[in-house]
Amino acid sequence: MATQPLGPAEVTALRLRERGERVTPARLAVVEVLAGTAEHLSAEQIGERAEQLRPGIHRATVYRALDALGEFGLVTHVHLGRAGTTYHLAGELAPRHLHLRCSECGTVLDAPGDTLEQTRRKLQRDLGFRLAPEQVALVGVCADCAD
Repeated sequence: MATQPLGPAEVTALRLRERGERVTPARLAVVEVLAGTAEHLSAEQIGERAEQLRPGIHRATVYRALDALGEFGLVTHVHLGRAGTTYHLAGELAPRHLHLRCSECGTVLDAPGDTLEQTRRKLQRDLGFRLAPEQVALVGVCADCAD
């Protein structure tokens, strides 16, 4: 009988326990919120949804959970310029990807994580610089606005 793959909340609980960290309702709620959407959510939006998912969770607790999950490599954030900072699952919980932000309409698109791999390797080789393109959004004009 085949076993079902673990979901993001189960993987998170497992990874936290392996590190000797606490598995808290807020940490699990954050992961469940992020796993349940393709949207790029701010900390405030995650807090709102986590409170709906698990009533009684305080917003400040959600923010601390985001920070902790970021330290553990399970959640990461991207700076979207004027649009603020958004969060998403990372590491083994989500495929690596980059963000593209349209300077005209503000739409945020995901791009394959290896899109800048050649550039990343060149910067490392030539300058010793380790590029982390997942942390920022590349800005340009989307197909809809370019027409």
